[in-house]
Amino acid sequence: MAASVSFPLQTSATGIMQENASVEQEQDANLALTDLDKGLRSAKPGVQCESVIRFPRLFEKYPFPILINSAFLRLSDVFRAGNNFLRWCILRVTLQSEKHLDKILNVDEFVRRIFSVIHSNDPVARALTVRTLGSMASVIPERKTVHHTIVTGLDSNDRLEVDAAVFAAKRFAAQSHTFAANICSKIATMIEQIATPVDLKLRLIPILQHMHHDVDTAAKARGVCQDLLAKFPAQKFMTLTLHTMTQLAAQSLVDIQSHVQLLMSCLRRDPRTVVKFVILRDMNSLARKTPHLWTHTSVEALCEFVLSAESLALKTAGVEVLSTLSGSVAFQLYMQKDVSENQMKTILEVCNLCYLCDNASLSASATHFFTNVAICHKKSNCPVWNPDENIVSGARLSLTTQICLSAWSADSQDQAALKVCLHCAVRLAEVYPETGPFFATEIVQLLEMANDKNCLMLCECLAAIGEQNSDVILDIVPQLLYIFQNLSQQPKVSGQLKTYIGTLLFQAADGKPVPMNVRELVIGCMESSTSPWFAYKLGRQAMRYGQYHVATDLFSMLSRRVASEHFHFWMLGLHEICDAEAHLCDTGTGSDVIRIDDTMMHYQKGLAALKAAATPNSPLQFQCWYVRLRTELLQAHCQLVRNCNTFRTCPPPAISTALAMSRGREISRCGQILSQLNKSMGDYENLSTKFSALYQSSFDADPHTLRNIILLQQCCEVMKSAILTVVKPDSPGCHQQIWMPTTSSHKDQLSKAVQQVQLNIDSFLQADHGPALTHKHIDLLLQAVKGFIQATFRFPRFFFQRLQCTTLKLAVSPQQNAQMEPILIHHDTFLTLKVEGIVQHGQRRELYRSVGQVRLTVTTTLVNRNQISTDSKMNDSLTTNTLSQSVSPHNDYFSVSFLLAFPISGVHSVSIEAAVEDRDGALWCTGPKVCITVKSYDDAMMKKPKSASVRTSFGQMPGHS
Repeated sequence: MAASVSFPLQTSATGIMQENASVEQEQDANLALTDLDKGLRSAKPGVQCESVIRFPRLFEKYPFPILINSAFLRLSDVFRAGNNFLRWCILRVTLQSEKHLDKILNVDEFVRRIFSVIHSNDPVARALTVRTLGSMASVIPERKTVHHTIVTGLDSNDRLEVDAAVFAAKRFAAQSHTFAANICSKIATMIEQIATPVDLKLRLIPILQHMHHDVDTAAKARGVCQDLLAKFPAQKFMTLTLHTMTQLAAQSLVDIQSHVQLLMSCLRRDPRTVVKFVILRDMNSLARKTPHLWTHTSVEALCEFVLSAESLALKTAGVEVLSTLSGSVAFQLYMQKDVSENQMKTILEVCNLCYLCDNASLSASATHFFTNVAICHKKSNCPVWNPDENIVSGARLSLTTQICLSAWSADSQDQAALKVCLHCAVRLAEVYPETGPFFATEIVQLLEMANDKNCLMLCECLAAIGEQNSDVILDIVPQLLYIFQNLSQQPKVSGQLKTYIGTLLFQAADGKPVPMNVRELVIGCMESSTSPWFAYKLGRQAMRYGQYHVATDLFSMLSRRVASEHFHFWMLGLHEICDAEAHLCDTGTGSDVIRIDDTMMHYQKGLAALKAAATPNSPLQFQCWYVRLRTELLQAHCQLVRNCNTFRTCPPPAISTALAMSRGREISRCGQILSQLNKSMGDYENLSTKFSALYQSSFDADPHTLRNIILLQQCCEVMKSAILTVVKPDSPGCHQQIWMPTTSSHKDQLSKAVQQVQLNIDSFLQADHGPALTHKHIDLLLQAVKGFIQATFRFPRFFFQRLQCTTLKLAVSPQQNAQMEPILIHHDTFLTLKVEGIVQHGQRRELYRSVGQVRLTVTTTLVNRNQISTDSKMNDSLTTNTLSQSVSPHNDYFSVSFLLAFPISGVHSVSIEAAVEDRDGALWCTGPKVCITVKSYDDAMMKKPKSASVRTSFGQMPGHS
């Protein structure tokens, strides 16, 4: 019977969209394991097989060692006593659950049960055993008995055993240095033997690619492959051997240059087209992995091959290799130091291939190479160049030509070429901003004639160029409006295209409200749309670009067209938020204080609606936190404006002059306003801390969202600096420079406002305004607040979309029992606290940043000290203790143990909090946080109770609801 499994599970907050848990996921792990074990004991083979194939799903749901160890031990029993079909099913389970194999605690026992079948008289059973052992190479890489079994299997007369031994040899060679060094000669001998079948030789050759553990073994394997090239010139042997050598060189990194020369030699010498394609594919792989190890002679030889090749397909493959090389920093160094005038002419001849053929793939690849050369030319300041030739104009002309040719076609090859060229246009416009208007003018003319799919790609390119400079899109607004009007009259046109063009119109406005006719056109077009989804996407884009009047109308319409209650509150919340920002943008509707009050009222309604829209699968934690901080920031602005108005309406009392003279500070005449300003400065400081906490909790956020949060934090910092300038002009904090996040795109209004306020503070400090508090000081603060509330506020992408999803799950042992009674421990003993966890990812894994380490912090706090205690003279510093440890996850699993002391008798609270360190060393407070209660007792006070701490079952895990 499988061992009982029990660990409580805690999860951090999930993302906005998460898959609903099925009924099977809600099943307790103990019951699931018992059910599967019951199926394994069934007399029906079908029931047994069904139970076996359900184990991988169980491992994904509960990936903790205690369950996996019990399950694999039970499977090993079935493997030992079952039939071959069951063994084959268990082999599939082992292959599918490879990342969980290192969680098997009793590896020796598991291998012993599997290995016992190797002595069977059935060759099929022996073959399945060898394959199963091969699938476990990652956990038993140096097991000598298994090594011997594999070598013996290679000499077997049974075909199945030999195939299984080849499979296992490949797996062990990748994991074991000893096995790779010992098997190399054996593999070479078998390949050279005449009696070895050809298909077996072809399966043996790829094993050599894994012999990269040390220089000697890699050199030995490379020598074997070179002998094979001379002895077996057949096409299959040639291509497979060259590919094996490529993989070996890429892993060992010691023979890259010589291997590239070998590939170039074979490329020129071998007339077979298939061999040439394989060589170019391998060269492309090496160019992607190790571009810094290529020599200029190899680059020149490849250019000459491309120019001399007769096949368009070979030319295309060769140019793709050059494109990969030219996209690296190594190519910039090559152009800066090693390139000569003749070599530069050869490179330009390859670039000019985009004009000389009508093949879309070759033209796109040559254009890609041309773009990379132009970018490298600027970054490297290439000294060798003909002044009569303009490389930027050539690259721009080649791009526009290929874009125009491909945009008309609906062929998949032309569409792929169009995608490549549009990407190159964005990159070229980023390095050479003067090319942006040229591309925008050419692309907008194609929107009227291209098909829908190509139009979407063209709009994406325009949006990417406009993100760098919105003035580029502003110049083509008349054409965009004309196209949008035509689309609004065609209901069958894709709603996605309407959304894209509407986004371009928002982008051109650059935060300023669009004219009323454009607003009515957009709303009318979305109201006639058959799918509300595209209206929601356009409303989302309107919030991201600060068009809140349009977004208000769209979300008001959508709130009446959704069926779900949660979606209704989500739309209602967005409507209230947009209405709030729209009130703030209407400068002619009243004073700043009145507008901020109206804005906060709508924000409070929106926050209440967001809380009503939250579900267990979509808690909307970031959204509520973000909106709450935005509301608090506006409230701080409003309070500061009121404080400044107090200075104008309430002059200092008559006694203030005497107080100022006695204190020696003229500014102390305004004591009341100073205290109010100090309070406002404290509010901004607290808000800055909260924005910092929001930033640290947003591990999965995109870079623009993080930049937005930093800007809001800098708003608080610069306002704090402005108040400090008024209250204490001699303070060092007045002269600190505000750090601004770098970005490749143009600066939005909020960042401009931050910089403008900083400039005003600097100029104010340079001027001498005297020691007294005057209207100039108050005007400085009012202008700062006015600049921030008039700057268009943009909601970040993470508010709507979570492209990366990373969550941590923790299992803590020991755990409190079902009655949640404290864990009992003697005051002079230590408690071993084991914390296990897994890192769970969404569909897009490590899109922006990846988990480098997990930092676990355990804090023990004395909650209630025993009134009658023998340790009353203990140091009070022992009441709180903090331990921290970082661990690197292995296959998304980590485990840490802490030794905790509770020297003071009483009830202690133990909190375990997890945080993530990314690959750059930055700390992210992602959670989760688990708390348990421990009671420390003394034998002199009480008898030790019989009840002890128990482990709760998986059914009590809140993370599986």
